[in-house]
Amino acid sequence: PIYFSSSLRRGETASSSIAPPAVPTMEDKLWDAVAQVKAKGPLVQCLTNFVSMDFMANGLLALGASPAMIHSTGELAAAVPIVGAIGGAVSINIGTLDERWIESFKMTVRLCKDNNVPWVLDPVAAGFTPLRTETALELMEIYPPAVLRGNGSEILALSPAPPSEGGATEEGGKGVDSSKSSDAALDAAVRLAARFGCVVCVSGAVDYVVFVPDAGEDYVVFVPDAVVSTCPHGVEMLTKVTGAGCLVTSVIGAFVAAAQATTTAAIAEAATLAFTFYGICAELAAKESSGPGSFRVAFLDKLYSTTRESSVGIAIKTSLSPFF
Repeated sequence: PIYFSSSLRRGETASSSIAPPAVPTMEDKLWDAVAQVKAKGPLVQCLTNFVSMDFMANGLLALGASPAMIHSTGELAAAVPIVGAIGGAVSINIGTLDERWIESFKMTVRLCKDNNVPWVLDPVAAGFTPLRTETALELMEIYPPAVLRGNGSEILALSPAPPSEGGATEEGGKGVDSSKSSDAALDAAVRLAARFGCVVCVSGAVDYVVFVPDAGEDYVVFVPDAVVSTCPHGVEMLTKVTGAGCLVTSVIGAFVAAAQATTTAAIAEAATLAFTFYGICAELAAKESSGPGSFRVAFLDKLYSTTRESSVGIAIKTSLSPFF
């Protein structure tokens, strides 16, 4: 028998006297995650392209994270273990690719593996040249990232669909720009998530966050087994600011680090919330901007200042999968 120390009224059962715990709403989860990032100030070590360094560093600072733009092979062996020891994350972006960058990337990923440091990958312009596609896949083979984040063309290039009857495969993007929608890359995202056991984020008019529970080398993928969250936030003006996609990858890294997410489901939730906050800030910034220049400044300000109260005019449209 099970005994309860509290007395019950006549006709009342133990189960009816205990209120079920409140289920957090999407809003609750979002603003709790934002507060967590700002309170913890997670360190994000960024190995990123020369074009986006300034915007990425300032964007992370505005968010409340702490950027470290360290990529020299002479520093990595000391830096990466420190990042892991203090609960940070590593962000790798292959934008300005050359042999020295590739050496740094591979060394960093091996150090992440040895020190259990979460890392996120932005496979910039994968599919545009073979070197870019091969480099991204080689890095993931060394040690799968916590999150892979790319546009539709990049994700398709990393896991192309089987050839059609005419022998054609999916084409790459136009440099860093995507020629494919995020919708078109969903099947490829599922294939990558299953192959590497990581979270795959596809950016576009609608952002998608995908993972496959119990994924592994021998896992047979059926689309119903994939868990997908949708984030229909964001504005077209983001495509007019270079580095905006690069920054969101590092913002995802900051959310993953702040949440201390270790399971694929928890990492996917952190990525979904990062996408949502990023998109809400972009929507608010667009209302105050007349073009890319003013939008860039306003967007950094919104990353810094946006709160639950200041965003009441923006309806949260993100759909978290029931798995969470």
